[in-house]
Amino acid sequence: MMHPRNDLPSQPNDLRDSSRRDSEFSPAEPWTAAPEPQSDVQFWQVNDFSAGTIPESYEPRYAYPLVVWLTSKGYGVDDSLDHIAAMSPQNYLGLAVDECLFKKNESDQDDFDMPVEFLKRLVDVENRVVNAVRSVRQVLNVHTERIFLAGAGDAASVALLLAMHQPEWFGGCIAFGGSLPSAAKLLADKAKLNEKRFFLAASGGRSAWQTTSSVRNNARQLIAAGADVSVSVNASETDSLVNKLTLREVDQWIISGILADA
Repeated sequence: MMHPRNDLPSQPNDLRDSSRRDSEFSPAEPWTAAPEPQSDVQFWQVNDFSAGTIPESYEPRYAYPLVVWLTSKGYGVDDSLDHIAAMSPQNYLGLAVDECLFKKNESDQDDFDMPVEFLKRLVDVENRVVNAVRSVRQVLNVHTERIFLAGAGDAASVALLLAMHQPEWFGGCIAFGGSLPSAAKLLADKAKLNEKRFFLAASGGRSAWQTTSSVRNNARQLIAAGADVSVSVNASETDSLVNKLTLREVDQWIISGILADA
């Protein structure tokens, strides 16, 4: 059972000051130390609504990229952490954050004006992510310019919205499926979103055509906002949005971006 959510800031914009980026992801209070890594990827409970993974042969002096995976139906905490480990057993710290979905009527809003409750819920999710990342940084060495947000299905939609709302917090966003409401463009800060990296993946079996259509629409919205968008479409024998081939592509996409910035 998850604990009650944190109190919301008085306004959604309370988290948008770019000068606060590092402080938002900084330790705020003592936290239980992570377990000592052994030869395999280690899993640990970060707090009441998130869990993490530590690479095999973890090196404390190296600042690791952190993949923050928002959970969803069919892609729970364990699955999310397994997906991160499948990308690479050595390259990343992993973090799965639970209870980040919107109600269906919130995420499907197409009105020109963003509903107040929608924005409050988005800020609620932002707070959960900030608190979870802060807790990881308390005990592990995280590269703050290499924090990647990810999700599949409904959680991919939330990840995209969060990344558009707070692009300065993340090195990039990875979305397996998902769909953006037309009003999402109102969240975008084009100055900060310019050339921000997004990886959009469409895969699956019988419903692949529907997922591909949504991903193309997401790509159009993000490109219009100035983002750097990569799209991957892979066939699959199942309806799963996440597969090993695409996870390997994500690993290559992250590493290529890191090398380009080096």
